[in-house]
Amino acid sequence: MSKKLTVIGRGTAGCYAVAHFHRWTDWEIDWVFDNKIKPQAVGEGSTLDFPIDLETNTGFNINDLESIYGTLKAGIYKKGWAHGDEFTHTFPSGNVGYHFNAVMLQEWLMKHFSCRSRVRMVEKNISHAEIDSDYIMDCSGKPNNYGDEYYNSECIPVNSVYVTQCFWSGVKFQYTLAIARPYGWVFGIPLLNRCSIGYMYNNNINTLDEVKNDVKQIFIDFDLTPSDQTNSFNFGNYYRKNNYNSRVAYNGNASFFLEPLEATSINLMNRNQRRAFDLWNGKKTELQVNIEFLTDIAEIENVIMLHYFAGSVFDTEFWKHAQQKGRTNFESLVKNNKFRQLMDGELDNTTSYGTWSRASFTQNLKNLGLVDYLN
Repeated sequence: MSKKLTVIGRGTAGCYAVAHFHRWTDWEIDWVFDNKIKPQAVGEGSTLDFPIDLETNTGFNINDLESIYGTLKAGIYKKGWAHGDEFTHTFPSGNVGYHFNAVMLQEWLMKHFSCRSRVRMVEKNISHAEIDSDYIMDCSGKPNNYGDEYYNSECIPVNSVYVTQCFWSGVKFQYTLAIARPYGWVFGIPLLNRCSIGYMYNNNINTLDEVKNDVKQIFIDFDLTPSDQTNSFNFGNYYRKNNYNSRVAYNGNASFFLEPLEATSINLMNRNQRRAFDLWNGKKTELQVNIEFLTDIAEIENVIMLHYFAGSVFDTEFWKHAQQKGRTNFESLVKNNKFRQLMDGELDNTTSYGTWSRASFTQNLKNLGLVDYLN
């Protein structure tokens, strides 16, 4: 008898989970969501696994990219970090990620699965106690309160973002921007019709007005025209203490949120759903998958914090605060056995650490001026 899975939520994590389990199981899937809860829509960037998974699980390929206003992502362009030299964290030749409009992707996937016999869509706000499925993948979004179920990330120095949509008539670059600025750093996500510019900062150190004034330099540097479509909000950096059990797993913002430097979210979503699959199919234990999740979080934090330890060209209160936090993480990282093995060439190039391959570490450690610290 076929088993049954309930996926809660229609954001990127919920859509991704339905696609994964529909492809790799014969289970019946109830996809439950509340249309009153609007998925977040800033514009997203992926790592290399996402285009492959989309095509494998749904048939979505590069010919469909225009339908979600997507663009190819060749890497991450960085400027202002460390001594200020610009560089691009490139992907291996022939490999690309995607930039995409998250809401449009969600709509594409919902349409794709609306005619699949094993997927039943239910518009309802529901609790776990009301669900009769064998398994639950909870992608219901950011928790109302963190309580005892979550850890707060103690190291990440940003907790707020100011986003501006800059509409254009043609795509001006094929990489994500990650630009260090006096009060934090700025991401840029190029879509077909617009570029999303987001200024990440700490609202305990700097004000929104300071950020609004400073981001004008980004518009000048990249020849962007800001619109009046803006958004600003504060956020926590957090993750679940126990992300999986024998019946329930969490994903997306219900599982974790770590700031978007290096675009690690979708990769971690993918790992979460694969671990849930392994647990529910008896391939791994509950203890194993929860340890793997916490290990991933720690590695991603270390990758993010390398940038803050490297510092920037700006001698500001924010960067003094951020670099000190980065130093603590760097001292922990260099003592990590897996990291040392990766750097010493004892692990092959398919081994990743916090979504980074050895090649990515080589690029970034060199360009962030951290090689001497390792030596």
